[in-house]
Amino acid sequence: MKKYLYLVLVAGMAFTACGKKSNTDEKVEIIPKNVVVESVKLNDISDIYKSDATIVPADKVNHSLDGIGTVKKVYKKNGEAVDKGEVVVVMTDSKTESDYSRAKANLASAKSNLAIATNNYKKHKSLYEKEMVSELEFLDYKNRFIDAEGNHEAKKAEFENAKDKYEKLTRKAETSGVVGNLYLKPGNEVKEKENLFTVVNEQEMEVIVDFPGKWFNRVTIGSPAYVEISDLGKKELKGYIKEINPVATPETRKFPVTIRIPNLSGNMKDGMYGKVNIPAGKRETLVVPQEAVFVRDLLSYVFIVEDSKAKRVEVKTGAIEEPMIEITTDNLKPGNEVIVEGLFGLEDGDLINIEKK
Repeated sequence: MKKYLYLVLVAGMAFTACGKKSNTDEKVEIIPKNVVVESVKLNDISDIYKSDATIVPADKVNHSLDGIGTVKKVYKKNGEAVDKGEVVVVMTDSKTESDYSRAKANLASAKSNLAIATNNYKKHKSLYEKEMVSELEFLDYKNRFIDAEGNHEAKKAEFENAKDKYEKLTRKAETSGVVGNLYLKPGNEVKEKENLFTVVNEQEMEVIVDFPGKWFNRVTIGSPAYVEISDLGKKELKGYIKEINPVATPETRKFPVTIRIPNLSGNMKDGMYGKVNIPAGKRETLVVPQEAVFVRDLLSYVFIVEDSKAKRVEVKTGAIEEPMIEITTDNLKPGNEVIVEGLFGLEDGDLINIEKK
């Protein structure tokens, strides 16, 4: 009986072993993943400098007083148009007015004294040349003339200063445009250097951006620039470079560039936010379609074709010019095939089948 059980057990083990061998011999069919590829190539691409900026009027003038004053009359309101030289606010100040009157009188007196001194000097100069007066007497009148001339110049400067302050009591617009920041009412006291109102000319607006030194020689005055303003539906407006500062800003080590944008429609307003694009020339570089590049763990990759398999390659990207993107690393070459469709679920080493696009 024991011998019989032993033979059955051996037979069972042999049968099991044969079964395992049969399963091992089976092959699993791997289905290639369908993909579409495009070739890596050299192509011209535009370098574009991008920056954020605040829109301001190209012509914006704040109007203030050099002294103090009291508002007498206000002729304009915020948002109203004003011409250069037009009265906006009239102020009054007793000290400024009396200083002006006194300076005016002092100048008139100095002018009269200068006329007398000039006449006496010329008269005695002629007599001295004819040896009809002594040198000492002539020099006395000459010195009086010099003193009178110096006093006249001093009184003239005092008068001009007093006149400027007095005339600013009648505050006129120093440029044509639109009135803003005007909140004065008759009777209001105004401090020295306090802003009375602002006049902005919105026919041209401007932005100032810091431009990188590596591209400094690629732009000139008059070069085009583009500004996209979110408040205007992200509409891109064309402008031009008005000014290039050759001295870099110490904090950024970049060069301030002023861009002017025509605003004939008047839609752009002071303080609007914009995104600036400045074309900085073209150059030949390695490019791939944008859809070939994907990001994993903050790193950029592409899949290239190698021996009918997908090979994942880490890359670094540069400038973008739709629909292409620059590859700045040297691990891709012109003619390499990169996968542009079928990336979903694709892994490094997967077998692929290339389809026509």
